[in-house]
Amino acid sequence: MTNYFAPLLSRLSVLGLLLVLSFSCTNRDNTVADPKTITDQILEDKQFGILRAAMTYAEAGDALKAANITFFAPNDAAFQNSGLTEAAIRSLPKEQVKNMLLYHVLYSPVSLSTIPTEVNTVQTASQGVAYLNNAGAGTVYINNAKVTQPDVKAANGVIHIIDHVLTPSSGSLLATIQSNSTFTFLAAALKRISTVNPSLIATLSNTTSANPITIFAPTDDAFIASGYTSIASIEAISSQTLSSLLTYHMLAGATFSYQFQSGSVNTLLTNNRLTLVVTNGVVVIKGNKNPTTAMIRKADQPATNGVIHSIDQVLQP
Repeated sequence: MTNYFAPLLSRLSVLGLLLVLSFSCTNRDNTVADPKTITDQILEDKQFGILRAAMTYAEAGDALKAANITFFAPNDAAFQNSGLTEAAIRSLPKEQVKNMLLYHVLYSPVSLSTIPTEVNTVQTASQGVAYLNNAGAGTVYINNAKVTQPDVKAANGVIHIIDHVLTPSSGSLLATIQSNSTFTFLAAALKRISTVNPSLIATLSNTTSANPITIFAPTDDAFIASGYTSIASIEAISSQTLSSLLTYHMLAGATFSYQFQSGSVNTLLTNNRLTLVVTNGVVVIKGNKNPTTAMIRKADQPATNGVIHSIDQVLQP
């Protein structure tokens, strides 16, 4: 008996197989596309408008597609908190912007739960040093930036969204001071004490993160306002007196502005303390013999071996 339906059934079977294969391929394609790379997420997420412009301008998209990376991603609010606009970003050299973005990158995937509850130094993709602080209860900072949304998965790593743009470290504390045009008096003072306190100069010159130091660094205007009218007046002070004065501006450890609390703190000048007052996030510092408090004018400037806070007075022990 002839089976008239056999050819039709055969054709339907082939069609069904093709549909199954087509659906399977489509499903595999969707799996590959989700999650997206870090670059894809920056390009598509509305909160990353300025970051997207910076990445495009600096031609850093390929770098953010590298495998197994962590990216601390500043959103638009973070750029605004840091006083940076798209126009300001585009006014900078491309390499500087790329270096800034790579300072936000670690060459390994780091989830929030794997960060130890202490301050940890990490090397960034820009060869800089950054300071990760797990303060407990799910609160994590990198330098002065707080992680506001952790563990955003990407195909090539993890994103942690932060509330400030990070300032890249630019060498040791001494090198950072010497290269900053607002610290010429301070640089001259450090040069002057190199013979009487070589161990301090060696510590400030250290390019590793061992034994970090926090410096309340008087600007040139601060020295002038405090009566040191020229670099010659710095050189007229005895080296030992100057060494005591400078170590009074230094604390052991790397302390960012969000970590300061009201109270007194030990300085590197033995048996001498500074008084800090913190009000609504504003930090002022008083030396033992200063009639008024000093203000931090530019906070949280990282170095490979510590952090610098520019202040508007010379602190007197």
